[in-house]
Amino acid sequence: MKRAFLSFLLSLLTTLIYAQFTDSTTGLLRMPTADMERSGTFMITNNYLNGHNLYPTYWATYNTFAYGFDITIFSRVEIAYVCTLIDSKRKDNPDEIDKIRVNQDRHFSAKIQVLREGEFVPWMPALAVGVCDPISATLVGYRYVINEDIGGSGMFNRVYIVATKHFDTKAGPIGIHVGYQYNRRYYLNYNGPACAIDWKPVWISHMNSNVISDVDLIAEYDGRTFDIGCIVSFWKSHFELMLQFNALRYFEAGLRYKFVLKS
Repeated sequence: MKRAFLSFLLSLLTTLIYAQFTDSTTGLLRMPTADMERSGTFMITNNYLNGHNLYPTYWATYNTFAYGFDITIFSRVEIAYVCTLIDSKRKDNPDEIDKIRVNQDRHFSAKIQVLREGEFVPWMPALAVGVCDPISATLVGYRYVINEDIGGSGMFNRVYIVATKHFDTKAGPIGIHVGYQYNRRYYLNYNGPACAIDWKPVWISHMNSNVISDVDLIAEYDGRTFDIGCIVSFWKSHFELMLQFNALRYFEAGLRYKFVLKS
């Protein structure tokens, strides 16, 4: 059993992730975290994506939309399926087929929490590893290559490891997140450290509002750009609204519905 678990971890670490709200998974804006939802949580996420944030890919010249489905199992494993819309007619140099084609980029994401926060010792941070878009391939000459640095399919391919620690303060809970992301992509290159801080103002959680449950204010470096924004939880946390400025200037937004599946 231990060997199977270690083999799974190693397979994750050889491939990385894009986890967070914009990838329809648990996390911050574009920065992954080691936080997990409770077991059985199912999420449906819809995102408006700014074309500047996806440069250089098919979406380099226009804004687009993505939707995804995510489920947490055993409280330590998270799996997501994400679709991003592609309007091939709007490529820089569309060919004859592109001029009539509207498509979707599809990919899977997965995250496993290796350590829970406070597990074994009180100061222990949560630790997680993840993978995004690990099996896409592109045709090069007469052979298919997987996740190479030449571009092609596997647009969102990456792997990560991240640690998360929360601190209770009089002003409200503060979370610190530090991680490292890696991929071999020429497009959307994520190779290096990432970090973030988020704060939930205590006076908002004490409002006892029947509509707004919580507000999470976020500042992050996602490995490529600095981002600021917030995630607003409302209607007993069944809905979440994400608002952000990627690279401190490009607006993106998302809306999520989540609920816990009953056995």
